[in-house]
Amino acid sequence: MTSSSGRLRSSLLLLAMPLACLTGCAAIGWTVAAFAPPQKVEALYKPPKAKKILVFVDDITNPISYEPVKRKLTEKLNEQLLEHEVAAKTIDYEKLLDLISVAPSFNELGVVQVGRKLGADIVLYVNIEEFALKEDPEGPLWRGTLRASVRMVDVQAKSPQLWPTDRDNYPVGEVQTPATDDSSPTYGVEVARMLAEQMADKVAKLFYDHRVPVAFGD
Repeated sequence: MTSSSGRLRSSLLLLAMPLACLTGCAAIGWTVAAFAPPQKVEALYKPPKAKKILVFVDDITNPISYEPVKRKLTEKLNEQLLEHEVAAKTIDYEKLLDLISVAPSFNELGVVQVGRKLGADIVLYVNIEEFALKEDPEGPLWRGTLRASVRMVDVQAKSPQLWPTDRDNYPVGEVQTPATDDSSPTYGVEVARMLAEQMADKVAKLFYDHRVPVAFGD
């Protein structure tokens, strides 16, 4: 009887070992993922230091239905560029509006000309390629979408384009907000704010080193 009981206990221990390994390994994996240092992502381009940057958000190729999103995106980008020392100074959106109001042929000006008129060293040009507050303008669901591309130009250089060097604009990609059923007609203001914040974060991170969390399983 003692011998049989011993063999039974041994068998149960052997069966338990793989299960313990599975749960233990899972716990170890979670611990590593939870406490692993974030990965460093290098900037795609670092503009010259100590420069005054104009953020010029433009929709000339795809006029948008909600103009205030351009202000929001400009203001958020200005904040990010200053916070992460990409720019020494930025130019207020109001200055751009003042120029638009006094220049009847503003849309005929090139990016470099706009930058020079506003006293910028560098222009961060943001071209809005797609914008919507709803998938269906007549539907009840709010779901914002914003897609853009960017370039940086030096307004005094003979060859003004600083970045990218292999194409006209660099595609930043798309940001979206969750589908939300809100009957308030003013909820679009909140959708535009969220889109501007997300896009500003994506654009600014092209120009400074930053860190991102390590995804589980990497």
